[in-house]
Amino acid sequence: MTEEEFLASVDAVVKRWLDDRNGELLTCLTFKDAEPAKCHTNAEAYVAQHGSRVVRGFLVQHPHAWTIVWVMPHSVVRTDQGMVDVTLTMTELQGLAFFPIEGDPEAFKEWAMRHPQESRPSFRP
Repeated sequence: MTEEEFLASVDAVVKRWLDDRNGELLTCLTFKDAEPAKCHTNAEAYVAQHGSRVVRGFLVQHPHAWTIVWVMPHSVVRTDQGMVDVTLTMTELQGLAFFPIEGDPEAFKEWAMRHPQESRPSFRP
């Protein structure tokens, strides 16, 4: 994944958010080894210990009446029971929508570190 592809993924997620502001249903799962603000590492560690699959994507936040949305790279785990967040609590997920991207793109984590938060207009141009 190049930087252009990463940023294009951000744009694509915002377009999806404009069509469906709910995103994917996430439940929270307490993972004793989870570290705050380390979602990519936490998801990988959970999968290494328990199986399942890491899912890369973005959290979208739209503060009420703002003209922008915030987009943050995020990783969760797909289990047989659905998608679970092993980093954030249900309270922390309030007001956020998760949108997965296809596959596990090489260099996603690298670009996520370089672009931990992006903003885009919250309306169609």
